[in-house]
Amino acid sequence: MTDIFLVSWSELFASPENMIRYGGLTLILAVVFVETGLLIGLVIPGGDSLLLTTGLLAGADVFTVPLPVLLPSMVAAGIAGDLLGYSIGKKMGKRLYHKKDTWYFKRKNLERAEKFYREKGKLAVVLGKFVPVVRTFNPLLAGVTGMELGRFFLLSVIGTTLWICSLVLASYFLGQQFPQMKDYLHYAIPAIIFLSVLPGIIQYLKERKKEAHA
Repeated sequence: MTDIFLVSWSELFASPENMIRYGGLTLILAVVFVETGLLIGLVIPGGDSLLLTTGLLAGADVFTVPLPVLLPSMVAAGIAGDLLGYSIGKKMGKRLYHKKDTWYFKRKNLERAEKFYREKGKLAVVLGKFVPVVRTFNPLLAGVTGMELGRFFLLSVIGTTLWICSLVLASYFLGQQFPQMKDYLHYAIPAIIFLSVLPGIIQYLKERKKEAHA
C-alpha cells in the first residue's frame, strides 16, 4: 500500500478510489465513522461511492483486505459513528434547530432529514442509511427526539449491516466477474450510484406531482 503521507490531502480526498488506494482500511473506517459521527461527514467524499469502490477494488484483488475482516470492521465503524452522532444530538437537544448555516451544516439538509424521520418513524434509522444526507442527520435526530438508546442501537446495527453489506458485496462480486472495471471506476461508480438512488428519485417525483395536483 502506498504511504498515505506521500500524497497531499487534496489528492487523497479527490475520489473514493484515491482514498482506498492511499489510505487503505484505516481511512475507509475513519470515513465510515465520520459520516454519521460528525457533521463534517457531509463534505467528505464517501458514503455509497466509498462502499461501492471498496467492493469493486476488493473483488478485483486491488484492495487485498479479506471480506471476513473488511465487512465486520466497516459495520463496527458505522455503528460507532451512529452512537457518537446520537450522543451529540442528545447533548445539543433543540439547539440543533437554531444552529446557523456553516460550510459543513446547512439547515435545508436538516429539514430534509427531519421530514424523512417524521414520515418513516423509528424505521428511518434503518431506511435512512440508504439516503445520502439523511444518513448523516438521522443519529442526531434520534438523540434530539429522545429515542431510547437500546432501541437506537438495535436499529443502527440492522441498518448499518444492511447498507454496508449490500453495497460492498454487490460491487465485490461485480469486481470478481469483471476485474477490468477497476480501470473504469470514474464511469462505473456514478452509474451504479445512479441506479441505486433511482427508486428514491422516482418516489420524489411522484410526491412532487401529487403535491402539484393537491
